[in-house]
Amino acid sequence: MLPPTTVHLGTQYYRAPFPESRFWEDDLRQMREAGLDTVQLWVVWGWVEPAPGDFRFDDYDRLVELAGQAGLNVVLSTIAEIQPYWILREEPGCDLVDHQGHRVISVNRGETHFGCTPGGCTDHPGVWRRMSGFLDTVARRYAAAPNLVGWDAWNELRWNSEAEGRCCYCDHTVEAFRHWLKERYGSLEALNEAWKRRYPDWADVWPGRRPGLPFTEAMAWQHFLTGRANVHARRRYDVIKAADPDRPVTVHGGDPSPGYAGGYESKLTPLDRGNDWAFAEQLDGVGCSSFPKWMGMDDADFAVRIEFVKSAAGAKRVWLSELQGGRASTGFEVRQPVPARDQQRWVWNGFACGADTILFWCWRDEVFGRESGGFGIIGRDGLAEERVRELAVTGEALRRHGPLLAGYRPDPVQIGVLFSPQSYYLHWAQEGHARRAYKGLHGICRALTRRALPYRVLEDSRVTPDTLIGLDLLFLPRGTALPHDLEAPLADWIHQGGTLVTESECGAFGPEGLYRYPEDRFLNRLCGLTEVGRRALDPAAIRPRLEGTDAHVLFAQWLTPLRLPEGATSLADHPDGSLLAEVPVGEGRVIALGGYASDAYTDASGGDTGFEAFVGWTAERAGVIPGVQVLSPAPESDAFVHLRTGTAQGRRLTFVFASPRIREVWLGFAPGGLQGGPLRDLRTGEEATPTPAEDGGHQLHLTIPDIGFAVLAEEA
Repeated sequence: MLPPTTVHLGTQYYRAPFPESRFWEDDLRQMREAGLDTVQLWVVWGWVEPAPGDFRFDDYDRLVELAGQAGLNVVLSTIAEIQPYWILREEPGCDLVDHQGHRVISVNRGETHFGCTPGGCTDHPGVWRRMSGFLDTVARRYAAAPNLVGWDAWNELRWNSEAEGRCCYCDHTVEAFRHWLKERYGSLEALNEAWKRRYPDWADVWPGRRPGLPFTEAMAWQHFLTGRANVHARRRYDVIKAADPDRPVTVHGGDPSPGYAGGYESKLTPLDRGNDWAFAEQLDGVGCSSFPKWMGMDDADFAVRIEFVKSAAGAKRVWLSELQGGRASTGFEVRQPVPARDQQRWVWNGFACGADTILFWCWRDEVFGRESGGFGIIGRDGLAEERVRELAVTGEALRRHGPLLAGYRPDPVQIGVLFSPQSYYLHWAQEGHARRAYKGLHGICRALTRRALPYRVLEDSRVTPDTLIGLDLLFLPRGTALPHDLEAPLADWIHQGGTLVTESECGAFGPEGLYRYPEDRFLNRLCGLTEVGRRALDPAAIRPRLEGTDAHVLFAQWLTPLRLPEGATSLADHPDGSLLAEVPVGEGRVIALGGYASDAYTDASGGDTGFEAFVGWTAERAGVIPGVQVLSPAPESDAFVHLRTGTAQGRRLTFVFASPRIREVWLGFAPGGLQGGPLRDLRTGEEATPTPAEDGGHQLHLTIPDIGFAVLAEEA
């Protein structure tokens, strides 16, 4: 049984052997004075066990002790993926093998001073035996530490870093792939039937190796790699949990799963670092790294990123495990500094999403390799003083209101967005990356964020009648390849009143990568809606006839005009059919686009408020009424108001994030949403009083603090 959730704010500190011990005591004291309550330490296998069975923990023992003396909790991150150099000698033949059949040469990882990567393949039984021994030894040593509050079992889900090609194709992994297929299909005969093949023996079933070859094994191989990472995370979890059953054990990716779109340059395939939805099912929580200034994220991009993680986590813990501390460093370049105003918005956006642990990367500027001279909260980008000052304000707010925030739960939502791993696999099999699929998903979520329409993301293989309960509207962006089991729950949900929004070639492929003619697809079976085929993209935008809005919508890639069944309404015409149609289905409807608008919106320079208007129109058609609405100002291309709402201890909490030039916001609360008493900003102590509205709800005029956001709680 896990202990009650407590909100933690901390920082990564030690990536052996830096910082040097002469800094430790003073740094830990300064962390506590800056409002932090937790420090994270990397426990690196290659450093801890420099020779087989020779474990050295003197530095970690001292740091854990000093942290306790400074009043800091500790999170330990077990870095088993940076392996000891001796692993390749002690387990001969354990090297990874790339897609061309070459042995992968291990090296020092670019940002770590000691230890080899990728090392030995974890499908090799000897490698796993030694890795699990390291994990067990660390967990048993520190399980009794009174200030230990949790484990990060796998940092950024790395397993193939520094490999020069796609991997792993060693005999152990290929055999694991075939075993996965046997479990998935049950028999070679069933595989042949599904794949349309005539294999006489399992030994003839090859993994996919590169894009451009048949989609079938390429998609299956990527799916297997996702599952392989899921299984490996669970194995790490089980080892640590056996030694320390009471503390949470999580993992985190460098990106949320939808952000792993693969690509030729990185030698990665989509989701080869696992699936956050699977991690949440098996572990105590899930998280991701986030470097908004480094990666050029605005408020909407960052909010989408965190919602991906929260949607996957569900009721499990959300950890923002590496949040940018100071200016990034990637060699001899000058990156953007990190103002306190932006950093604090990231922090409170995390808490507003339901995160209970936020850990910065990192406390002081790094001193090794390409990352030297960057990332430190107290780093030398000229803004350290203001960051520390504002962190102290947040730390004080957490001390005063920690129990309230620990009990915070985001409100249920009426809108869903479908994330389709199978579509990612399909795009990679054809194009060598899944960026189109990612941009489609991101585009819908970004538009919803900017329109202050709360949503959650569903993963396509986990959609059941239960997961659709409470949803009135579901977007299916770039759903080019869909699992077979998705159709039945979607059809039932639509017939019962749901609104489904689809784009071009929805379900045109199955998970085996075989093309379906339009008459064989889900939408035709559901409501008689078919496509006439691909047409060249007309660069002119369409102007749908939408009641109450003049939406100027852009399309990308191609057009696939729609042939409509009886009773359907065309909202945008094309010589060969309709480019936007509404089709009644039982008590619900399908709104179908004959093109790709979601990633066109993502690519539009300066934003595309027409697409956002279309998204808002679909919400109105579906009867979506948010509990809290932004009455003013309306979103513009360079400014918007982002809301997150929920309850804690029976009190309404409302997080309001405004773009820099917005100083005043008017909010509308639905009837019953507020009791009518004053609201207080948890960070500043300022009070705001709502006024009754004609609909029986309340309105609130809010002056945004200089920090750019407000955290409002009803007075008890």
